Amino acid sequence: MINSKLIIYSCLILTLSVAFGQSKKDFSWPNGAKAAVCLTYDDGLPSHIKTVVPALKKYNFKGTFYPTLASSSIYEDMDKWKALANNGHELGNHTVYHPCQKSAAGMDWVKPYHDLDNYTLDQISEEIKLANTMLMAIDGEKDRTFAYPCAHHIASGKSYRPFVASQFLSARDSSEAREALLELLDIDLNKVPSWAPNGHNAEALIGYIQNIIENETFSTFTFHGIGAEYLSVSKEDHEKMLKFLDANRDKIWVATFKQTTDYLASYKNSFPKKRE
Repeated sequence: MINSKLIIYSCLILTLSVAFGQSKKDFSWPNGAKAAVCLTYDDGLPSHIKTVVPALKKYNFKGTFYPTLASSSIYEDMDKWKALANNGHELGNHTVYHPCQKSAAGMDWVKPYHDLDNYTLDQISEEIKLANTMLMAIDGEKDRTFAYPCAHHIASGKSYRPFVASQFLSARDSSEAREALLELLDIDLNKVPSWAPNGHNAEALIGYIQNIIENETFSTFTFHGIGAEYLSVSKEDHEKMLKFLDANRDKIWVATFKQTTDYLASYKNSFPKKRE
């Protein structure tokens, strides 16, 4: 005798699979694009004001900036950072002092008093709250996204991801490795993957974008210095990437991290919680 519960379960799985397949086929980003990408810039560097903002303006793109609020550029170029926000770019929370785990590989540069291994959960929480207050003084916004400094989230052996999830609309991780792209429903908005293309050329940047388009998904770039400072990508390679994005607006939507994750959240919320 055929198990009736098994039949019902199988029908349910088939129904959900068909619905997902149809919805995925019908889904599109704004302007009919089949993929999306965010351009994010970390640490509040002078090249962001001098090079990135004019380049984004030239191609009419909006970026997301995650400044470390102790950065000298925030103090020296405060009017320009305010103008950046007023012109539609996003300012996200990247803490005040950019604490990272000194115990991790390659983290010898981390100062002992900014060592996340020595932070308590209360300390990192208070620093993040302070950063929110400082950012609100710059752009007047309360709803915000977060980017983990060094992609680290362990303070004194405990994860502060739950606190971030309680305070922010979405949060971005980062990796210098090109990790496999995820399907839209598999992207956790509390730890969105991002590629940090430190030292890579335009061919690599464009290749990554083409991969996003081919997979009809969403991903982000984590940039630091552009033509200057550290972990940099050249000004010329950065502009070639922007030129490629400009020529492919019908295929890929370029928007701020908040805009993109808000849009994706609405899509994900229309599905059962089976893949969360």
